[in-house]
Amino acid sequence: MPSHRQSRLIAHPAERLFDIVADVERYPDFLPLMQQAKIIERQENSYQTEQTLMLGLMVQRFRSQTTLERPQHIRVVSNDPPFRRFVVDWTFTTVDATHCRVDFALDCEAGSLLLIPFVQMVVVPLAATMVAAFAARADALAAANG
Repeated sequence: MPSHRQSRLIAHPAERLFDIVADVERYPDFLPLMQQAKIIERQENSYQTEQTLMLGLMVQRFRSQTTLERPQHIRVVSNDPPFRRFVVDWTFTTVDATHCRVDFALDCEAGSLLLIPFVQMVVVPLAATMVAAFAARADALAAANG
């Protein structure tokens, strides 16, 4: 089962990183391979999203359920057909007023033999860039807001 784990100290408050990760509809603005992300149902501390990942001609849509525990934890789970298992955990730990530790974990398994290339060529490489992409997004937003 493919997995990826990463931990990184980031020079932004935990709340800022939490809000950027929770803003799933902005992912296509800065995440490579993410073509679309749309919230289709929202609850108080969670939402369901339809996402589209694309690499060349390889396109895959799937739905996920995101649970928010502000500002410490975000969990994304999908049981849609591309996956037998798909779980992403983000944990945000305050270090001081301007720094946090971000821990990212992905565990996934393709739903069929035909989808193994999608997981290996799209999902796992995207996971490897996630923490850096969100840190860069936080830097860009901070610079834009002065």
